[in-house]
Amino acid sequence: MSEVVKFQPVEVGVGYRFDPDVILEEAKGNEFVRLAVLAERPDGSFYVSGNANAGETLMLMEMAKRRIVFGED
Repeated sequence: MSEVVKFQPVEVGVGYRFDPDVILEEAKGNEFVRLAVLAERPDGSFYVSGNANAGETLMLMEMAKRRIVFGED
């Protein structure tokens, strides 16, 4: 089982990016109930995939936004 590290935006420098393959590999096997993968490719196009319907995915995104912006669970 991988160690989960809480994202701390203030600790990441401007322009720094974690390796996407490492993040995806560490996410495997976590028994997610709902999952959304949102990404931007180098050419500016978007990749979106998930296992839930549109409404559930939107709610998941809103909960994630709250955590990122306000640090709340």
